[in-house]
Amino acid sequence: MPFGAGDAGGDVHYVSVCPSCIVSRIALADVSGHGSAVASLSAKLQELMQTHLTALEQASLMRDLNDAVRMDLDGVHYATMVAVGFHARRGLLVATNAGHPPAFWYRRNRDEWAWLEPRHTEETAAVRGTPLGLLPNVSYERTIVKPEPGDLLVLYSDGVSEATNPAGKDLGRPELMELARALDPVSAETFGMQLVQAVGEFRGGIVAEDDETIIVLERV
Repeated sequence: MPFGAGDAGGDVHYVSVCPSCIVSRIALADVSGHGSAVASLSAKLQELMQTHLTALEQASLMRDLNDAVRMDLDGVHYATMVAVGFHARRGLLVATNAGHPPAFWYRRNRDEWAWLEPRHTEETAAVRGTPLGLLPNVSYERTIVKPEPGDLLVLYSDGVSEATNPAGKDLGRPELMELARALDPVSAETFGMQLVQAVGEFRGGIVAEDDETIIVLERV
């Protein structure tokens, strides 16, 4: 759901599938601002997803996008992005995050929800997960999981997690997870529509102040 009446909203998403239908990928980006900056990143994202079509590894895609945003945009705009790749033969899902709100994962066999983000066990001086376009030589970590049939993965933009209610309170990540736990995860479509409705009910008639994107993926 785009915010405002601009020619291009701040949220961009693409889906790609390799020619042999083995590697599929979806990327969701949130660009600061609207208009030409969003259009520029959108075109570059589509181009690079085609370039990296057959590779499950996504670090190169993120590095190339980071360089492209730094070089091609005006030095003011930046973007957060989450990319998810799935290898059909291996059954592996790889998630890479550049400063974007973390995805969350429903594990049907356990009937539980969890955040999908790296767990750091030790301190490091390396720059990790910075939004695209802010710094050179950023490292983008992978989170690798093996979803089972019926599992759901939810991607969203910060317009969802930062939705505001009539009292001026942001929804926030913990509350978003609580909304998810109260919904029916029977399918991607059912859950997605219920989540949109639940966020709208939380907002209580307050007009959205940012683009809102929700993408629900299901292993079938």
